[in-house]
Amino acid sequence: MLFILIMDVLNSLFIKAGDEGLLQPLSSRSTKQRVSLYADDVALFIRLDEEELQIIEDILDCFGSASGLQTNLQKSCVIPIRCEESTLSVVEERLHCPTAEFPTTYLGIPISNKKLQRCDLLPWIKKIADRLPGWKASLMNLSGQTTMVRFVLSAIPVYLLIAMNVPKWVIKAIDKIRRAFLWKGRKEVNGGCCLIA
Repeated sequence: MLFILIMDVLNSLFIKAGDEGLLQPLSSRSTKQRVSLYADDVALFIRLDEEELQIIEDILDCFGSASGLQTNLQKSCVIPIRCEESTLSVVEERLHCPTAEFPTTYLGIPISNKKLQRCDLLPWIKKIADRLPGWKASLMNLSGQTTMVRFVLSAIPVYLLIAMNVPKWVIKAIDKIRRAFLWKGRKEVNGGCCLIA
């Protein structure tokens, strides 16, 4: 809880800098939020000009000095949205962190400035299927397998499904894995394997 309160100060510093006119608005709309916080993961939405970069660097240094939470720029990256190459070189020089491109992941969720492709969502399906080999389905009865499907295999994709609207093929692929484990204890099954007579 204390960590969350401290991280909220970082958000307040950016809001205050925006209110004081030190940071330009991100859009013509009244969007004030430029920081996305989740535990120690921070996403900053900024305009890429030298003055703002200096102010952002100062805010991060001030926050780090006061809280003891230093920004690790080696683990950070800049992902440009509609930026020119010349602007990116200024960012790399000023912040000393690499640039990346979309699609990328944030908090384990694939994000992109375009529609996500099949290859961007396949790791989620693989993550679910990779859970199965460690489970000894042959040692479980049907109720044990049902419990594993309902409370583990069904819970893994909930995080993704809450955050984004996935295509139907993703849900079908997840359901196929769940059915295969439930009826045969494996991640893949061909044909009908329903045990109902």
